[in-house]
Amino acid sequence: MKQLFYIMLTILCFEKVSAQYAYFPVSGTVTYERKFHLQNYLKKKLGSKADIDFWDKSTLDYLQKHGPTELVTHHTLKFNGMETVFETVKEDYPSTYRNAMWYIPLRAETKTYVNYDKGIFHKLLPFGDEELILADSVPYVKWKYTDEYRNIAGYDCRRANGLIQDSIYVVAFFTNQLEAPAGPELIQGLPGTILGVSIPSFNINMFATKVELNNDVVSSTLTKKKKVVPESKEAIIKKLKTSAYDYLDDKRFQEQWSKIIF
Repeated sequence: MKQLFYIMLTILCFEKVSAQYAYFPVSGTVTYERKFHLQNYLKKKLGSKADIDFWDKSTLDYLQKHGPTELVTHHTLKFNGMETVFETVKEDYPSTYRNAMWYIPLRAETKTYVNYDKGIFHKLLPFGDEELILADSVPYVKWKYTDEYRNIAGYDCRRANGLIQDSIYVVAFFTNQLEAPAGPELIQGLPGTILGVSIPSFNINMFATKVELNNDVVSSTLTKKKKVVPESKEAIIKKLKTSAYDYLDDKRFQEQWSKIIF
């Protein structure tokens, strides 16, 4: 009986020590699948009283009749310590995606470097053959924790509800088993890595399909073009208004800008 007592005591002590020195991976790659529910978006857009010009209306009508139900894209988040790079996986999309990609409320292609220790991010903005890099501070997201839990890609995650840009409601599922306070795009700021995101107003869901642990280095270099350097938000806005977005009125420019800073 006494021998059994000592065995049980040894096991309990071992479990306590193991818990104190639990291994939390600090580097790896998360792969996400993003689904944009196009037909839900079109119903909302065409059913609203928002001003839609003739060409937009024609394109939206065509997509509602002939477009796909949803657009599926894939993205990766590489993390190492407090540095991350989020980018779109290059794929050959179906021909039905071509016109529809413009209407995704987030940029279809993206590459963003974040340094959480310094509180800054660099975001690559490709416009045809031209490229710009936006440099700014990591945006604040207001989070509220819930008691809902879900397992995503083998990790136990907790739900938190957040507000981005003071008005965009997001649902996120994060795990504290991965240290980086990161997530898709610039959705971040929780005590762990976000593996699932739902943005109801955008008709977008993004969930991790796998997490691979490795020792890959995260690079802050976003382009091979040496002349393309990080610029402030003010400088980027000025350039966009006189180049890629010079044909947009203020309202439409803000719509495109919100995709950039999301």
